[in-house]
Amino acid sequence: MYGDPMNPTVPPSDPAVSGSPPAATSEAQRRVDTPQAVVPHVPVKELRPLWVTWFAHPFANWFWFYFGFVVALSGSNMKYPSSGPVVIVAWLTGHLVNAKHPWGEIKLLLASMGIGYVLDGIVTRMGVLKFHEPSSWWWPIPLWMVMMWPNFAGTLNSSMKWLRGRYRIGAFLGAIAGPFSYYGGVKWGSVDLGWGFWPAMIVIGIEWALAMPALLWLSARWVPGPEISDQGTAVSV
Repeated sequence: MYGDPMNPTVPPSDPAVSGSPPAATSEAQRRVDTPQAVVPHVPVKELRPLWVTWFAHPFANWFWFYFGFVVALSGSNMKYPSSGPVVIVAWLTGHLVNAKHPWGEIKLLLASMGIGYVLDGIVTRMGVLKFHEPSSWWWPIPLWMVMMWPNFAGTLNSSMKWLRGRYRIGAFLGAIAGPFSYYGGVKWGSVDLGWGFWPAMIVIGIEWALAMPALLWLSARWVPGPEISDQGTAVSV
């Protein structure tokens, strides 16, 4: 048969032979070729109360650490020794709410309490430090002094995180800054030095030269994050 009765020489049109795609195929091809509009993904920020975000910034972290330090010393001098631990527990609670690894932070805070309880207790037994509060819990240091250690440990992964992995620098800073922080307690009238200024400073400096690397090591072990070597390069934790 011929496709055109008026012109017998023209064969009937066959889509498979002529190569012309069906209308449905052409429409589907156009839909595929047409670029689709891409809607950008906008991450939704988690809204937190303002009082919570006050503890997240490194500057705020350092402020609350120093505030707890001052309240603990002044509270002891003014016969309100419990005021320091209350303030320290309060700001550390806000710190833990913002922490990415709160359980690691909790272990670090508890470990720092244990380290301070033992080391400051030994130094006090040696007669280097003399506290005004009577000892009532089988060790010569008061509670506000024990709480100074987690008060400082709360800065290791925030305002002091640049010390991660820098154990020698940490030991050096501990040997220098540690004794003078205790001397600040002497000036506030919260503690006395039993061995004189320089002998006490040397003993406390040795104490903190040992304590700082231990705290930094525990921080890197329990709180994941980029660890910085003493040469300033990042190493895996």
